[in-house]
Amino acid sequence: MCLCWKTTTSRSRTYSPNSELAKPNISLAFDLLDLFWARLAVHIRAENLHLFPAIANAPASLFTGKGSLSTSEEAHDLLLRLRSDHDFFMKELAQTIKVMREIADNQPAGAKDVEDGRQRLIIIGKRLEIHNRLEEKRAYTWPVMIFDEPTVARLHERLRHELKNLPPRFAQ
Repeated sequence: MCLCWKTTTSRSRTYSPNSELAKPNISLAFDLLDLFWARLAVHIRAENLHLFPAIANAPASLFTGKGSLSTSEEAHDLLLRLRSDHDFFMKELAQTIKVMREIADNQPAGAKDVEDGRQRLIIIGKRLEIHNRLEEKRAYTWPVMIFDEPTVARLHERLRHELKNLPPRFAQ
């Protein structure tokens, strides 16, 4: 379920919104940022609709705190942090998209506006790296530790279904 923040690959070339802003290739940077925002939104929706509620609604007794399994309180605290991150990402990316759209519509772009966009993306990227590590090392591992195999399979299927639902403008 991890999304790649830094790159999007097209044939043999690797792109990132940040590197395209550095050139600046505003049009391509905007397209990449829009695609990233859509992919992240789908990812967040899948987690918020399925993974997080499954964990939050699991009986507290399943979270023993033994081995790599957290206590119920630690799990709930982590879910609050991850949801807070999700809110941050969507708010910051929406604002960045808005600014990038204005820059793209009013080219040539001012160096300050472009640099402000790059700096905002760097901040988002750093927080996303930490967020993804927390999810991968903790939240993503919990379902197989606390649920039976059929429950995990149903959860994975619901998550996969959500992840396929990119906005129509990205359908290929």
